[in-house]
Amino acid sequence: MRIFPLIVFFLLLAGPVWSQAFRWDEAAALARPEEELVNSIVARLLLSREVAWTKYCNHAKVRDLAREAKLLADLKQEGRKIGLTPEEVSCFFKPQIAASCRLQEEMIMGWVSGLPRPATPPKDLQGEIRPLIDKLDRTLLHQWKAVCSKSFDRADFYAARGLIEGQGIPAEVAKIAAQPLLPRSLP
Repeated sequence: MRIFPLIVFFLLLAGPVWSQAFRWDEAAALARPEEELVNSIVARLLLSREVAWTKYCNHAKVRDLAREAKLLADLKQEGRKIGLTPEEVSCFFKPQIAASCRLQEEMIMGWVSGLPRPATPPKDLQGEIRPLIDKLDRTLLHQWKAVCSKSFDRADFYAARGLIEGQGIPAEVAKIAAQPLLPRSLP
């Protein structure tokens, strides 16, 4: 699982080629659905690091509530097309958005306080990074559909959290991102 930073690096370099290569693989998702979901959560968080660097360099705010609301509305609409309810989409993506923002805030605070900064120039947020995140979000929708009706237990949550932390993601961010895998009561 330590290959994620290298994967994201190549994905960012590949640009449009990545859009053809990174498609939801139904067979893989159904064979190991929770693992595939966690892999995609990690990939999204690694892309959030790129978002943080770009926002830091451009002095942009981390939170954009209007954009987050539009993103969630768009994801709910996409989710309906594949059979997810708006509640199922929100249950998964609200924590992912919160984890991304938390990671960005932590990274920016670290750079402001003197931690080493990336040596690479920032990527274009609109033209390079967000299209990758949008494609990854569509993959996450399919992966979430494959597992969202499962009854999760605390072991699922702790395993996901551990895998996410194992990729260098801070513990609190991993806890937020793994939250959809906590046991929940449905109405």
